[in-house]
Amino acid sequence: MIHNIHTLKNGSTIIIREANFNDATGINELAANIYATTDQTLTSAKEFDPLSNLDSQIKRIQHYNEAKGKCFLLAEHNNKLIGMIDFSNGHRLKNQHTGELGMGVLEEFRNLGVGRFLMNDMIQWAKENPIINKLKLAVFASNSAAVSLYKNLGFVEEGRKIDEIKQLNGTLIDVIEMYLKV
Repeated sequence: MIHNIHTLKNGSTIIIREANFNDATGINELAANIYATTDQTLTSAKEFDPLSNLDSQIKRIQHYNEAKGKCFLLAEHNNKLIGMIDFSNGHRLKNQHTGELGMGVLEEFRNLGVGRFLMNDMIQWAKENPIINKLKLAVFASNSAAVSLYKNLGFVEEGRKIDEIKQLNGTLIDVIEMYLKV
């Protein structure tokens, strides 16, 4: 069971822990807030309804908690969810050793180290998981802070999808695919 305490750049502390059923509403509120404050996610705020997604969030948490190759971590500050990261491995024998992760942090907690702590705790979980050998992620090329963080943590660019994302304003953005062997 993951339950780590970390100190942010501003001196405040956060807890990183595994998600549980009681977090479903908070996770949806966190996701809605993240989608509303960045254009660096695939899901837009227009597409996400935290109330209608509650049942699916509960099922998702249950699925992640029961699976051997999946992990869902939350960052909490003063009993408020401020960040999340999840990892889901492949569904077949030949690809269960690898999977993709996704992460989001509340706007007011960005650039304080929350993302780095979430990533480090996920990497540690993967290293201790006998199934997992490779972490993958996809990041908008325009998200230079995230690309820099991932490279700093040892992720390597594996490929690039040209003009993969079309922002709501029409801007086309590449998606960088990155990986880390654990």
